[in-house]
Amino acid sequence: MPRLHFLIIVSLIGAGVALALLFQMSGMKPWSGSHPVIGVPEQLTGSTPAFTISTAGSGIPTSPLYSTPTPFPSAAPARFAKPTSELTSPPTEATTSATKNPYTISTTALEQRVHELINQQRTALGLVSLRFDTALADIAVKHSEDMAEQHYFAHINTAGQNPTARGTAAGYSCRKNYGAYYTYGIAENLFQNNLYSSATYYSNRETVYDWNSPEEIAQITVAGWMNSSGHRENILTPTFDRVGIGVAISSDDKVYITEDFC
Repeated sequence: MPRLHFLIIVSLIGAGVALALLFQMSGMKPWSGSHPVIGVPEQLTGSTPAFTISTAGSGIPTSPLYSTPTPFPSAAPARFAKPTSELTSPPTEATTSATKNPYTISTTALEQRVHELINQQRTALGLVSLRFDTALADIAVKHSEDMAEQHYFAHINTAGQNPTARGTAAGYSCRKNYGAYYTYGIAENLFQNNLYSSATYYSNRETVYDWNSPEEIAQITVAGWMNSSGHRENILTPTFDRVGIGVAISSDDKVYITEDFC
């Protein structure tokens, strides 16, 4: 069943020079973000007419921001092993369409599962796994929580801070030195998912939802990023060696996922 996939990307590379934003639409329709797509009304036996609201939609990816690197002395990054975690076992197929969510969603476990899936994509191509940086993850979590609470979806928050500025405000600096030049800034992927893929409303009984399992949420998110060239580029950039992932769930059942790279 189609699901709502909102995703957007930014990459900030270079040291304090002009940045250019290139928007690319991969033949996908814009999503307003304020109203769901209304499906065809259904007539169910023994019930009054019902209609289904589907969270089907298309993401609107943007290209990374780039700037020219500036010469600076080099320093080698450290390597660390990635953590592992497990998600709660999903309910059976029969329980996934229900009035109440049968899944227990742990945002921490979901963050770790997305991390595992990202590293699977990297190691499959011979790239080094990204270590989970707790300080970077804290920046990502706070941005996801802010989007969930303020009901917006963007790399720039309501205070006008982009990912690098949010890092600076938290005392986090991402500077990579490569001898003749260095890079500076936090790269970021965003994804807006949902706890359910559709909702069927009845006039004479409770609404029935088609709930997404934690594994489905993680898989859909990473697949969405990997199917967008700019997001995929962030995930597979060889010079990135750490990542922070933050998940927050809004009051209207949207799942905001922020992935910050250094």
